[in-house]
Amino acid sequence: MKDLQIEVSDLYAILLSHDDIDHVGALSLFKSKNPDLIVYSSSIEAPYISGMKKSERLQQAEDSLINIPKEHKAWAEGFIEQLKGIKRIEVDLLLEDNEIIEGEIEVIFTPGHTKGHISFYVPLQQLVIANDAVVVEEQGLDIANPQFTLDMHQAVKSVERIKRISPKKMICYHGGIVGEEIYDKLNALINRYKSAISN
Repeated sequence: MKDLQIEVSDLYAILLSHDDIDHVGALSLFKSKNPDLIVYSSSIEAPYISGMKKSERLQQAEDSLINIPKEHKAWAEGFIEQLKGIKRIEVDLLLEDNEIIEGEIEVIFTPGHTKGHISFYVPLQQLVIANDAVVVEEQGLDIANPQFTLDMHQAVKSVERIKRISPKKMICYHGGIVGEEIYDKLNALINRYKSAISN
């Protein structure tokens, strides 16, 4: 934002794709600097973001303590404390699948990584902002943190949905911008996980 010479006070709204620490952890800071900031999320994720429901990721992390190797237990416990430390903020506007925001951004329901994860499509640019539905890895595209994905079947279906849109450009929150051979890369990702989840 500094590079773009944008202040938090200049922002009108913030779109949250899902309730994960690297997506909502600084929300309270943004709101403290700009109390009028409108917070959007999917209706499914809103109760987790606001703290009305226990975070799915926190529950998953706590459940993992039973089987986690001793050498990783201290890290897991630290992560749990980080998740518990997130200051929860109310969501102002709830988004539904296919809803159009500000006349130009379409909400695309892409669950799997979390229950109510959403991505965004900007038709005028044929651009998909995939958020954590897809990430860029060295070998191409992948599911974000497969070991932490809450529903792998849904995650693969979400990738299939993005592929049907046929975007010319895709922004992944982990890995950056993809602008070439998107269809083929998405297809390879789907095929890789389809065989894995069918076994």
